[in-house]
Amino acid sequence: MPRRLILALAAAAVFAGSPAPAQSWPSKTIRIVVPFPAGGSADLSARLLADHLKNALGQPVVVESKVGAGGNLAAAEAARADADGHTLFIGTNGTQAINQSLYNKIPYNPAADFAPIAMMWEAPHLLVVHPSVPAQTLPEFIAYARANKLSYGSSGIGSSTHLFAETFKAATGADIAHVPYRGQGPALTDLISGQLQLMFPIAPDVIGQVRANTVKPLALAATRASAELPNVPLMPALGHPDLVASAWTALYVPAKTPPEVIERLRKETEALMASPGFVERMNGVGIEIRPMQAAAFEKFTQDERVRWAKTIEALKVKID
Repeated sequence: MPRRLILALAAAAVFAGSPAPAQSWPSKTIRIVVPFPAGGSADLSARLLADHLKNALGQPVVVESKVGAGGNLAAAEAARADADGHTLFIGTNGTQAINQSLYNKIPYNPAADFAPIAMMWEAPHLLVVHPSVPAQTLPEFIAYARANKLSYGSSGIGSSTHLFAETFKAATGADIAHVPYRGQGPALTDLISGQLQLMFPIAPDVIGQVRANTVKPLALAATRASAELPNVPLMPALGHPDLVASAWTALYVPAKTPPEVIERLRKETEALMASPGFVERMNGVGIEIRPMQAAAFEKFTQDERVRWAKTIEALKVKID
């Protein structure tokens, strides 16, 4: 066999066994895996991102909701996907910081299986009560909850709405009983109807009901005031510095995704977050855009994992 032909065949074999070059990306439909149902805050941000990426990259972008096991099913699916930049994952404080301590075993490694693209947004938890609850302030509510047995709803055992409520209970001595639901929507429906007396949702999930006066907000678990709820006081300012908690959302890809793809996705995601239309849309539902540099985001995530691990250990909450 001629030497030139041998060399050509050898080069072809090497190329065939190598990952596709990043220059060919994207070459097909990009999917964004979301661990929550359609209609929620994570889904909204994913769909806005999908529209932006479709226009910027010239390929279709679809949003896929995969609900179950506190986000573990969606995270595991994204972690197992080809690391070619065609599968993106909307990770949350649940999938990336809480679940590894909450569950005895999860089918993915939040640190090793993903490469972070960008922190996207953060929203604080807040205490909302049914209008029939006579308290008008946080101190009044704590006194009322100590004297009366009340029920709160959460979006499920081990959710941040559950964990923060139990933290609130331990810190204040409030006599509040947990009623877990399969999602935030059913719990909120029962709160509005009066079957529950209180909840600790994140602001965007309840801001419509606050504006309609079907629930009464008493305090935010945050250190900064909300632009959409400027009259709602902050729990730390009312003497509870440890009552700070939020839900957050960030964009990830499977680990080992080519660096050039990661950088392009980061650039496009940051461009979206800086656009007035995106900021206005998200702020309008009570979401604060929270861009971070890569190093700051990594430290933030590590701090969140430590913080929630301590909370879960203190509350003795575990899921098989």
